[in-house]
Amino acid sequence: MTEKKATEVRREEIIIASLSLVEQYGLDNLNIADIARVVGLVPSAIYRHFGGKGVIIENLIEFAGASLQGNISQVLIAESNSVSRLELLFNLHVKLIKEQRAIPRMLFSLLSSDKNVHLKQKMLLVINTYIENIKKIIVEGQVKGEIFPEVDGGAAGILYMGMVQPLMVLSQSDDDLINIYPVPLWEIYRRGITR
Repeated sequence: MTEKKATEVRREEIIIASLSLVEQYGLDNLNIADIARVVGLVPSAIYRHFGGKGVIIENLIEFAGASLQGNISQVLIAESNSVSRLELLFNLHVKLIKEQRAIPRMLFSLLSSDKNVHLKQKMLLVINTYIENIKKIIVEGQVKGEIFPEVDGGAAGILYMGMVQPLMVLSQSDDDLINIYPVPLWEIYRRGITR
């Protein structure tokens, strides 16, 4: 007999299992039967907690967004210098990619397809919110004189994500490369925005 657990505990188990399955098999292959098997439930129990695969994917997107926002919050507390904030954020993002390989797989799957425009828009909102937060750090650094005033904050935010994107691709196939490139990438970026 399956142990009765609190709804929030069970929902978290389902999300963790879903992330694991997305990491292994991709978002398109995620299905309720496999999630139920990993969690140790019958499929109908998964539907009771989430209502279906689409709702689970929405929660995975929310998990990705909360992870990125958690990193932003952490750097705002830990560092006062804007350049140091950007560096710490970059390192936290690389760490997230290494630890949650499902996030890049989910991102690529959703953004490269129009199968579910609603989910694609939710993922884009997460990415755009993250870029806006990076832009705020850059603009704050310009006000403090830590970042060149002529740097376009929006373009620098997109370029920042541009450093992360190839690392996300590399993380899918070669652990050595994702360990080699973060430091030189950061140094090139830092030299481009600072005095």
